[in-house]
Amino acid sequence: MATFSEIYEQIPKREAAPTERTKFIRRIADATKKSEQTVKNWLSGRQRPDALTQSVIAKVLKVPAEELFPTEERKEAHDE
Repeated sequence: MATFSEIYEQIPKREAAPTERTKFIRRIADATKKSEQTVKNWLSGRQRPDALTQSVIAKVLKVPAEELFPTEERKEAHDE
């Protein structure tokens, strides 16, 4: 089980532009009609997407929203 941020962190870091990470951010921004900065805020945990946006991201990534964006209870269980 991997959260939204964990999926992003699994993408290799590279210096070539645009990187796979940049493409990931753009793909999510395009799908959700949000800015790349907003997606970065979601990935860092500064913000959390609303339920509708979470469902869009889940469809794009083909991972259940509950897994991508666990509640605090689920997050604690995931961390154990």
